[in-house]
Amino acid sequence: MKYPKEVFKRLAEELKGMAVPPEIELLLCFPGIEEEDCEEETPYPTVIVRYLGGFDEEGPEKKLVFNEAYWNSSVEQLKGAVMHQIKSLMEELQSFEGE
Repeated sequence: MKYPKEVFKRLAEELKGMAVPPEIELLLCFPGIEEEDCEEETPYPTVIVRYLGGFDEEGPEKKLVFNEAYWNSSVEQLKGAVMHQIKSLMEELQSFEGE
């Protein structure tokens, strides 16, 4: 597996500098780049979007696996996919709270 490490290195920098809601945690699991918070080894770059607020244990999460289909994407496109997952998780939580 030879994924474009330079692209994902830049993505990691972008995501770390991005403003996310305080109740959201981003775990970056990029083999050979960012692996410290990863619970399981993954062959593909993966971002885990985890909700932290209001739960005794870890809250719900979404996992975004960047397989080969993503490898020709720009950093902006990849960042957009992560932003979509954050938005999607927040919307799910809001609809859950509204019930």
